[in-house]
Amino acid sequence: VDKVITRLKECMTEKKMFMNEDLTLKDLAEELSVTVHQLSQLLNERLATNFNNFVNRYRINESKMILLDEPERSVISIAFMVGFNTKSSFYNAFSRFTGTTPQDYRRDNL
Repeated sequence: VDKVITRLKECMTEKKMFMNEDLTLKDLAEELSVTVHQLSQLLNERLATNFNNFVNRYRINESKMILLDEPERSVISIAFMVGFNTKSSFYNAFSRFTGTTPQDYRRDNL
């Protein structure tokens, strides 16, 4: 199980699979050579999260870096770049994970 968790994190940090807007639990399970059920159980029981929150946390962390590294890039282009399908889903996730809006985050940290 620990090896699968390590590989899972590598899929996110090195391969940046989260940036694929069409990424599914099935895709990730196949990449890890585990069943959808096994991956879902691992996320829930070992990492205390679900698939959407797991993926969105990586997307939000990536977007925070880009917001500061590329201040000329529009917020919406960053949202799409990191894998969100809509502006509203990006804003909702960003606010939930950071407690602020992307614009306020950029303004407060530049």
